[in-house]
Amino acid sequence: MSLAGKLLYKFYYQPKTQKEVVRKFGGKQRYQEMLAAEKEMERYALDILTIKSDFNPEGRFKINFLTGDRFIHQSLFCVYSFFKFLTPGESGQFSVNFYSDGTLSDQVSAILRQRFPQIRLISSAETKQALKECLPVATFPKLNEKTAVMPLFKKLIYPHLKQTGGAAFFDSDMLFLKKPVAFLNWVGQYEENQNAAFGISDVQRSYGYQEQEIRKIWSSGVSHNINSGMYGIDSSKIDLHFIENLVSDFEKNFGSQYYLEQLITAIILERTGNLVVADPQEYIVLPGAAQVRSQTGTLHHYVNESKALYFIESWKKQIV
Repeated sequence: MSLAGKLLYKFYYQPKTQKEVVRKFGGKQRYQEMLAAEKEMERYALDILTIKSDFNPEGRFKINFLTGDRFIHQSLFCVYSFFKFLTPGESGQFSVNFYSDGTLSDQVSAILRQRFPQIRLISSAETKQALKECLPVATFPKLNEKTAVMPLFKKLIYPHLKQTGGAAFFDSDMLFLKKPVAFLNWVGQYEENQNAAFGISDVQRSYGYQEQEIRKIWSSGVSHNINSGMYGIDSSKIDLHFIENLVSDFEKNFGSQYYLEQLITAIILERTGNLVVADPQEYIVLPGAAQVRSQTGTLHHYVNESKALYFIESWKKQIV
C-alpha cells in the first residue's frame, strides 16, 4: 500500500469502520460497557471458573474447539455450560479438545493445564505437522491456502486431521441453557449409525453464492440453512480430496466467498444422507434480548450484534 493509501486508511477508513462497529453494538456507552464486561468474563474464566471434571481425554466422542488467547474465556464458558447439565455418566462419554488457532500463548496454555487438566490442548506445532502429513501442498493447494488465511476453514479441517470416530465442533461464543437433549439423542443415534450427522440452523441462508451457482457445482443443492457453529459427524466422513475439489470448483467458477466454509460444511453434513437438524426454536442463532433474559431455548449462539448481550448479561446467568 502506498503512503497515501496508508494515510487514507488510518485517518478515514479505520475511524469510519470503528464508528460503524460502535453503532452496531448500541452506541459508545453500550460498546464500552460490552468491552468492560468481556474483560470481567475473561478474568472470571481463567481465575475462578470451575468445570465439572466427569469428562476425560479418553472419552469416545470428541468435542472440539478452535481457540486462542482472544477467545479462551468464551471456549471455557461454553464447555462449562455444556457439562453443567449432564450427569456423570453422560459426561464420561465425551472428551474435550482445544485446537490452537495460532494465538494460544504459553502463558494461557499453562493456566489451562493447571486449572483444566481434563481438556486436551493441541498446539499449533502439532497441527502444522498434521497438515504437512495429511495435506501436502502439491495435492491440496486450496486447503493449504484456506487454512493459512481463513480461520473458518481451520475449524472445518483441524479437528479431523489424523482422526476417526464421532466428533462435534462447537464455536466458542455459544452457551447452553439446559440439557441439550437433541444433541445427546443424536450422539446415541451415532453409536448405532456412523453415517449420522448433526447440525443447527442459521437465521438466514448464508452461503455467499447464488442458488444456481451452488447447483452448478453441487447438483443436489443444499436443502438446509446450516450454521457451522455447531455440527457433529464422524471424522472419517471428512473427505479432504472432496473438499479440495469443491473449494477449487467454487472459486474457479464464481470467486471466493466469506461463507464458503459454511457452504462446504452444509454439503458434507447433507451428503451423509442422515442429517439431524436441531429445532431452531431451541438451538437459537442470534438470540434477542427477550430470549436472553427469559433464557429461552437450549442453546444460544451469540453472533453479530448479540455479542453485547453475551458479554454484558448472558455469561453471568450461567454462574448465578
